[in-house]
Amino acid sequence: MATSTRIYISGAFAFGGQPAVNDLLAAGYSTLIVWSVHVHANGDLILNDTQIVSNGVYKEAWPFNLPARLAQLRKAGAEIIFSVGAGENDDFTNIGNLLGGKPGGPGNIIYENFLALKQAMVAGGGDIDAIDFDNEDNMSASLMINFGITLANAGYKHVTFCPWTSQTVWYNTMKGLIASQGSQFVNAIHLQCYSGGSGNINGVQSWIDGFKAVGSTALMIPGLATNQSSPGPWWDGTPKQPGKSVIKVPDVAMFEGANWDNFLYTQNFPTIDAALQGAQTAASFFFYCRGPLILHNGRSFQTGDAAFFTGVPWWGSAPQCDSYYLGPPCTNIYNPLPGACPADLQAQYKKWGSSIQGGFIWLYDSIISCLLAGCCGGSMDKPAATALAYRQAITNALGS
Repeated sequence: MATSTRIYISGAFAFGGQPAVNDLLAAGYSTLIVWSVHVHANGDLILNDTQIVSNGVYKEAWPFNLPARLAQLRKAGAEIIFSVGAGENDDFTNIGNLLGGKPGGPGNIIYENFLALKQAMVAGGGDIDAIDFDNEDNMSASLMINFGITLANAGYKHVTFCPWTSQTVWYNTMKGLIASQGSQFVNAIHLQCYSGGSGNINGVQSWIDGFKAVGSTALMIPGLATNQSSPGPWWDGTPKQPGKSVIKVPDVAMFEGANWDNFLYTQNFPTIDAALQGAQTAASFFFYCRGPLILHNGRSFQTGDAAFFTGVPWWGSAPQCDSYYLGPPCTNIYNPLPGACPADLQAQYKKWGSSIQGGFIWLYDSIISCLLAGCCGGSMDKPAATALAYRQAITNALGS
C-alpha cells in the first residue's frame, strides 16, 4: 500500500487563489483536508470566519471559488476532505442540537447544508471524499454516530476522525458507525500528535489497538505540526498589536515593474491596524496606501487599500504607502520534538514505521507564514518546495 500523505489547508488556500493551487499541485500530497468548517447555531456553515452555506444554499460570502479550485486538485488525483470542528468552538454542540438526538434527512438543516456543500463541489467539477470529525467540544458517541449517518444520507461515502483525547468515545463512535454503515465508512484516523495531542507520540499503538478491537479497518495516519509564526502571524489579539513576526518597511509598495503573478487581492481598510487584523494567512506581505497610488502597469489603488501577495516582495519607492511582511521568529511551539522542520518530522515518522499507513502535516498556512523568515531553509519564492519537503519527510521515513 502506498503511503498516504495529507496536509491540512485553511485560509492560505481559501484566500490564496491560483498560486495556492499551484503550490499544492507541485507538492503532490495524496489528500488535502480543508480546515475548518464551523457550524453555527442556526446550521450555517462557516469556513473559518466566512459563510459558505446557509439555508441549504452554497453561496460564498467571499469569492473563494472553492469548487473549481479544489476540482483542479481532485482531478490531479488528490482526495478532498472537509474538516468540521476545532478547539474553542461549539460546532458539534450545535450539530447535536440541530439533529435533536437522531440522524437527519431531508428537511433537517444539517442534512440540507452538508448536501449543498457536496453538490457545490460536484457542480464545480470535483467532489468531497469525506468529512473529517475534529470534535473538540462535545464528546458524545451518539452525537457523532447520528452526524455520520446524516452525512451518509446526504451522499457522503466516508468520514474520517481527528482525535486527540477521549479514546473510549472515539472507539464507541467507530463501533456505532461500523454497525450502521459498514467497516469502510470511517476510512482514516487523523491522530493529533501535536499541541494538546502531543502525548500521543508515544501512544499511537494504543489507539491502533483500541480501534481494531471494535472492528476498525481505517488507516492510521498520525499528524505533526510545522513551525509556527506566533503570536499572530499578522495580529496578536492579546494584547492588541501586530504579530511578533510582522516587519514594517516604510514608504514602499510592490515595484510596478516586478512580476505580479503572486498578487492575491486588494481590500480596503480604515486603518493599518484593521488591515493587519484582516490579513489572511494566504499572504506573506502586503502594502497599505495612506494616499492614492497610480502605477504605470495600469494598476491603481485608493486611500486605505491594502494589496496582498504571496511569495517574495520586490519593493519600489512609494511615499504614500507602507509595506509589511512576515519575518522571524518562527518556532516549534506544538511538537514535543527537538524541532519542527522536515528532518525532525521525518525522524519521528521513521520511529512509528510500519505501524502506521501515512502521516499528515499541520498546516499549509504555517508554511506560507514562515517562508520569509527563512524557516527550515525554506524557498521564499517557491512555497511548493517547502510543502514538498514536508511531504517527503513522510514518504522518506515510511519507505514509499
